[in-house]
Amino acid sequence: MTNFTMATLKTRNGPKAAIGLNKLYYVLSETRPLLRDVTVLQLLQQWDTSFPMLQALANAIADGKIENAREVNEHDADLLTPVMYPNKLMAAGANYSGHLKEMGLDAKKWDSMPFFLKPPTTTLVGPGQTVSIPKSTRQFDWECELTVVVGKRLRHATREEAAQAIAGYTIGLDLSCRDLIPSHNDLQIDLVRGKAQDTMAPCGPYVVPAQFIKDINNLRILLYVNDQKMMDASTDQMLYKVDEMLSVISDYITIEPGDMVMTGSPSGSAGAHGDSWLKPGDRIHAEIGGIGQLNVCMRDD
Repeated sequence: MTNFTMATLKTRNGPKAAIGLNKLYYVLSETRPLLRDVTVLQLLQQWDTSFPMLQALANAIADGKIENAREVNEHDADLLTPVMYPNKLMAAGANYSGHLKEMGLDAKKWDSMPFFLKPPTTTLVGPGQTVSIPKSTRQFDWECELTVVVGKRLRHATREEAAQAIAGYTIGLDLSCRDLIPSHNDLQIDLVRGKAQDTMAPCGPYVVPAQFIKDINNLRILLYVNDQKMMDASTDQMLYKVDEMLSVISDYITIEPGDMVMTGSPSGSAGAHGDSWLKPGDRIHAEIGGIGQLNVCMRDD
């Protein structure tokens, strides 16, 4: 079985779904005429049939059986966020023991799992110089999160059903305005201004199908800012595991094929590094073992 990834490339003819093998990308419309207008979102919406088709295509490419397949080297590929766009982009909070300790809270699983939504079409961006620091913040922070991509509808799902519905994984950055999350109104918290402004959810660089990840509960998470290591943790620190998280969310919101869920961040935020808040020109390099690397750069809004 040939491992592959799914990506969305920026081309002169607009965004195009592509399959990735061995640091090379192949635009799907150029390998299979029937896939001329297909998007990654549409593939996810028919994942039961899409995965075997993509697996067969990956095997054929690896065996040299696709004639005149144009290769795009990863260094030349202009990657967009891989799923354009899910109906819902959800994010869980307080899900890593280390992050809770860092915030001065007990490192325990909360009875009610906190989660919220970000608007996909305005917050989701891909790699590169894509993040605009909001003018309203002075404390712009990073969070690196394993992000689940769903391939099957879930409603009141068991953990087993949730696990079977996972199509793949990507890297997500849940960027945060720390000074805007506390609010002086009666609610005392504002997750829209604090976490859902434009470009605050970089994701990518591609989606790795779940079948190619051996142990989702033991992946190393690394994040660097300007080449300085800020995060070094593992998904084994999750309090709610991925399948349980999806099951819980599905009791309140129907999860649809193509939807994405950021699963929480480990410790190592800017506040733990001497309030080294992000500023224009700063570079983030994020890695999650088995999934890849995501690089973004900060700029003024």
